[in-house]
Amino acid sequence: MMTEQALSPPVCGHQWIEIPAGFSCLGSDDTDPYAGEKERPLREVFIPTFLISKFPTTNEQIAAFYAATGWEPHPEWSAWWRRLREDERAEHRRFPATHVSWDIAAAYSAWLGEEHDKAIGLPTEAEWEKAARGGDARIWPWGDVFDPSRCCCAELGNNDFCSVDDFASGCSPFGVAHMSGLVWEWCIDHHHADNHASAETFAPANFTPARQRVVKGGSAFCTKEIVRIACRDWTNQINQGGGDDGFRVVWHVR
Repeated sequence: MMTEQALSPPVCGHQWIEIPAGFSCLGSDDTDPYAGEKERPLREVFIPTFLISKFPTTNEQIAAFYAATGWEPHPEWSAWWRRLREDERAEHRRFPATHVSWDIAAAYSAWLGEEHDKAIGLPTEAEWEKAARGGDARIWPWGDVFDPSRCCCAELGNNDFCSVDDFASGCSPFGVAHMSGLVWEWCIDHHHADNHASAETFAPANFTPARQRVVKGGSAFCTKEIVRIACRDWTNQINQGGGDDGFRVVWHVR
């Protein structure tokens, strides 16, 4: 298994992990006791090389985007951020951005790419799963036995978010953090129940229009069945941005 290749210093304000080209598992089967119908079948697909941000996008990063572009944040996030004292902002700057709608996640990615002349966007579901799994069919980023000490999830009983720097033991084989729990993460794919069954073998992504987009990873308020890598959910791409909706970005090197 390839070792972590985080580029240092950070590029575009993000730490990046290179995910090498190759075949990877997508979906789940009966070896996963929590497998759902929308996750089937378990497929092997080929994913070209890409880079993914090691951490979900943070409050500090999204605040810089709002300030630079004039984009209006979700009212709940905006009210929360404004009422924080300076010391509280410092404490929460490395917490994940939340109340992120599809439009905001897509706009942030486009802005970041334009600012730095790089092809930055949101991951496909297949890219996301490869980065989380390391290529095999494991259930959680660390393996097939659930361990609540490795992720920010409901089993902890904290009912709250944490810094993206926490839970380092829960990183994927590639070194990507928080692929289980913390915040739901937007993917670029439109959501359809048969995505995996109809997926292409090479670089699959579903662009057949739908009102919903795929979200992955579960959140701090989700149980072990939901924070599995293969678990698939959706969120409306219009007028959304729930309290545990976040995202991370990918970079396709030209």
